[in-house]
Amino acid sequence: MKKLIVVVFIGIFCFPMLTMARRDTGPPEWTFDNVSDLTDWRDNHDLAPVTTITKVKSPNGVERNVLRITPIGDKPYVYPGGAVPSWEPFSGYENRAIYLGVKVGKTDIWQIDYITSKNIEYSERQSRSFTVNAANDFIDLKFDMQWEGMIRGFRIHFGSKNKIIDIDYVSLLGPVTTSQPPKKLATTWGKVKDLL
Repeated sequence: MKKLIVVVFIGIFCFPMLTMARRDTGPPEWTFDNVSDLTDWRDNHDLAPVTTITKVKSPNGVERNVLRITPIGDKPYVYPGGAVPSWEPFSGYENRAIYLGVKVGKTDIWQIDYITSKNIEYSERQSRSFTVNAANDFIDLKFDMQWEGMIRGFRIHFGSKNKIIDIDYVSLLGPVTTSQPPKKLATTWGKVKDLL
């Protein structure tokens, strides 16, 4: 009888939790606010090994945790989420664009190519090129991929003009808002407390 109760308990309470944990959580997103994001950016070509998240301060005072990429060859690229992706395939029809927050010193041409459930090899047909402009601060980019089908993997080619590339986020959900400088937040909270 006790065994039956234990089995029923596991079936009723634990099984739904296990299925929820395995459920697809949507398309991938990396904000580099957590060191665990680094493991998803280790499969690369012509790039120095990515070993740490770098904290940088924008000219406007906003602190960001970024992935600092250092190209060391002529054809630098990376597989976000790995060559064997750590994320579930997502619909290219529902998630049409890739959003990035980046800072580069020289204007360059980046390329993103992808594979689907039907076309499992990277090719020019499943590839898009984009201009990434140099700036003194981070810029938000939207790459309209116009991809089709279930996306099983993609890779980002960074061009070859920049010695250092800082990436604040990569998202398929939309632009990621950065936090404000701590002093401004503290000042705002102080004003709110005064009102209470």
